[in-house]
Amino acid sequence: MSDFVPEVEEDEEIPVKSEEKQQEQAEEPFSRRFLNEKWYGKYGADGELLRFVDENWVVIEDKDEAEFLSQLWFEQEEQERKVRIFGLSWKKYKFRRKKNYTWDEEKQEWIPKEPKVGGATEEPQVNEDFIAQYQANYGVQYDDLYKKMDEEILQKTQKALEEHEEKKEKKRKKKAGEEAEKKDAWIDLGDKVHAVYVQNLPTDITEQEFIDFMSKCGVIQPDARTNKPKIKLYRDEEGNLKGDARCCYIKKESIALACSILDGANLKGHEVIVEEAHFEQKGDFDPTKKKRKLTAAQKKRYMESQNKIFEWQPEKPRNYRPPSDCCVIIKNLFTLEQMAKNAALLLDLKEEMEQSCQKYGQVKKVVVYDNHPEGVVSVSFSTTDESDMAVKYMNGRIVDGRKLTAELWDGKTKYKIKESEEDEERRRIEYEKYISGGKTEED
Repeated sequence: MSDFVPEVEEDEEIPVKSEEKQQEQAEEPFSRRFLNEKWYGKYGADGELLRFVDENWVVIEDKDEAEFLSQLWFEQEEQERKVRIFGLSWKKYKFRRKKNYTWDEEKQEWIPKEPKVGGATEEPQVNEDFIAQYQANYGVQYDDLYKKMDEEILQKTQKALEEHEEKKEKKRKKKAGEEAEKKDAWIDLGDKVHAVYVQNLPTDITEQEFIDFMSKCGVIQPDARTNKPKIKLYRDEEGNLKGDARCCYIKKESIALACSILDGANLKGHEVIVEEAHFEQKGDFDPTKKKRKLTAAQKKRYMESQNKIFEWQPEKPRNYRPPSDCCVIIKNLFTLEQMAKNAALLLDLKEEMEQSCQKYGQVKKVVVYDNHPEGVVSVSFSTTDESDMAVKYMNGRIVDGRKLTAELWDGKTKYKIKESEEDEERRRIEYEKYISGGKTEED
């Protein structure tokens, strides 16, 4: 902060708006403060803020600036007030300390003054012993209070435990009563299982014949784990058919349809009986026989496969061709002996086939099945016209004394063959020689 403090001289002009305002301000004291590297002043507490510029006090016309500087003025006053209060408190504390303590030159510390013998008594010292004595005589009896609180908490806890045990006992009795009532009753699975029970079936019927017969009234539900139709032909202890069966449908409406259409129908000379299936538990429950629940992903795939059955799809045009027709399978292009001797043959064949097939159309992918005994290479084109042209010109071509065969992929045959550990080790050795620049067996 600057040491220069501007003073108000007798002949210095202080800007005011009127003579009355000047008289009012002259009666109030003029104060100055150093804010933001400049001097500011005002008359009294509510006077206008003035700035000291070029040996003159000038009124600040910008209201926002005047408001900001006034805020700084008030903050500085508040800080000075706190400093004054702290200074007075500190002086009072030092005075009280000197009054009750004396300075020991040997120990170099303040020690309590000894009480005067036969003289006037000093004020009692407020220390830990004094506080303990005061609480013992006039304080609250905390031991009795804490004991009473502990008893109340214990009573509430005991009451809550008793209520909880009563609720558990009521639930257990209620559940035991329901299980006793339902022990010999039929179990209604509701909308979970849509099944029918079929009786008086011929004993020589097969599963496929039963599936064909029951499929007339709806789509049979597939099993979520095996994807097989959920049907069951009941057998006796010797494994012979008993003449009754169960069939599960996807839709609930198929139950009423089967009961109305298939009930009383003739199947191999037998008049079958069809009714809605009911279930009951036989024997004690065995948790080890309970099937494991499906995961979220398995449930999702299962529901998608069921919904896909009922999806409407437009009829395919007569000239429709599957995407597999865009892939050409070329056989007899190499032998396993050549592939084993030359580690670089796989990359060379892939590059050569990609270049030679580009004249038939856009080549999307080339795969060399190096472990296939027939020397298979697949080439994928963008359209079926391109693949047809490749089959036309490559089928029957002679390469290195071998006659090639080219045909469209049927979409089902898998040509990838997993090699044995010996072949894999031999291939690794040959490839290491090729990488290191050494000669292979063929070289």
